[in-house]
Amino acid sequence: MSASVVVPGREVRLPQDARDAVREHRPVEVQSHGKPVFYIVDPDAFATVAPILERRRRGEPVPVTDLLTDDDFAVLAEERERDTGLDAGILADWES
Repeated sequence: MSASVVVPGREVRLPQDARDAVREHRPVEVQSHGKPVFYIVDPDAFATVAPILERRRRGEPVPVTDLLTDDDFAVLAEERERDTGLDAGILADWES
């Protein structure tokens, strides 16, 4: 991963409500002219997404397994079960 730029905390002015949000594991969106320019996240959240961000920075694809949770895969499995048999006859119709 590319090296992070480290800035001493005394050089960053962050309102108390933003500090509280980060402490509570909620992201903070920093805006300029009504548009997001920075996001501040807690160290645990950053550690989770850092590998994905690095792959994206290098222009590499991000595996879907890195983006989905176990709950997501459970939902997909349920949907797959419900779809069983939906394809019956479709291929035969295309070939005729």
